[in-house]
Amino acid sequence: MKKAIACLLALSLTLAACGAQGADSAQSQPATETEQTTETAQETTAPAVGTAGKLRGTAYRLYTNTGLYSMNQKYDEATNTDTFYLIKTDCDTATQQKLAEIELQGGEACGMAAWDDIVELYCFENMDKDNPTEWCYIVDTSTGSVERLPVEEEFYPAWYDDAALYEMDYASGKRIIRRDRTTNEVSYINLPEQTINVYGAGDKWVIHRIVSPSPLPSNVDGDEYNAVFQNSEYEYDLFDAATGEMKKLYSYPTSGDFYWYCGQRDGTLYFGQGYPTGVDKLENGEMVQVLALDDPYTSEQMLENEQGELQWIVLDEGESVQVYDLNDGQSYRPAFVNESSQYASTGYPEMLLPGGKVFVTHGSMDAPDFLDKIAYATQDRAAYLSGSTDYTPVTMYTGE
Repeated sequence: MKKAIACLLALSLTLAACGAQGADSAQSQPATETEQTTETAQETTAPAVGTAGKLRGTAYRLYTNTGLYSMNQKYDEATNTDTFYLIKTDCDTATQQKLAEIELQGGEACGMAAWDDIVELYCFENMDKDNPTEWCYIVDTSTGSVERLPVEEEFYPAWYDDAALYEMDYASGKRIIRRDRTTNEVSYINLPEQTINVYGAGDKWVIHRIVSPSPLPSNVDGDEYNAVFQNSEYEYDLFDAATGEMKKLYSYPTSGDFYWYCGQRDGTLYFGQGYPTGVDKLENGEMVQVLALDDPYTSEQMLENEQGELQWIVLDEGESVQVYDLNDGQSYRPAFVNESSQYASTGYPEMLLPGGKVFVTHGSMDAPDFLDKIAYATQDRAAYLSGSTDYTPVTMYTGE
């Protein structure tokens, strides 16, 4: 196989957030209660372009008010043909149906966003050639219509809001590319020097950058770079693209622990720490540990509720799963079976659904041509946390 489904079906891009992103457009602002320094980014967009509603991460599994949308893929090696399937899961009836089928030579998907009945899927054609073509497929899930529009410049959407999609321009490292949903017009949100990462938080941007006593030299010259870097700080800032205003949130030495943004809850920002050693929250300008990890090799996943607020911290310990619920500050060990011989599992939580449900893995499905063969089920969240195995299996679409 020329592609790995793990890459294809990853939830939100890690740059957007650690946990899955919901599709609710309700705004939720990060807290800035402590005394902050405020500045204006050296370069600001002209005219200023603010966000419209909550920023959420693109993914290949997204929930909107009309259902759960996901994508699967088949690859025909003989003809070098990729077929992408847009699938809707009705979580009330636990059934799936195919909404659209897109066939491309040398195809590769690079982003998906959803607004109620509308799903946009960005794909490349002839990706194995020198000049691949990018397309934006707009699927109206209420009518089944599919519109295909050319994308003039390569665009890998990582976030979206009610009006636009966004991509971090890593080539320059100094701007976010904004593509308007209605006009397809491209504009730019300029960032401070030495920005290394960007995250969406409510309707603002969280910026992670290096603040150094002098500009960092090229890292090709290791000695000079290290001399400056070791005397620098990492800094997190909250950036309003509409005004150019930037508020410092937190800074720490480059020689100390490393933090990455994981999401927010009730206006409080959460960060992963170390490699990893735990999860912290930012309170009164200080990092306060929420959950410690005994094993630094334990992987963690953040799950948001339907309002886009962090709720569960899921720790994958290989043969078991631990869920830390931010609602009550308690840890739970739900029923979980790792079927390593079949590259499948039962009981791993993938997404929190409205109505107090959770979307979990449920073994594998009989769909040999699909790259993703994982089957799913729904369950009441409280029952899941208590260890119940009373799942409602989803009748999966298998491509037939």
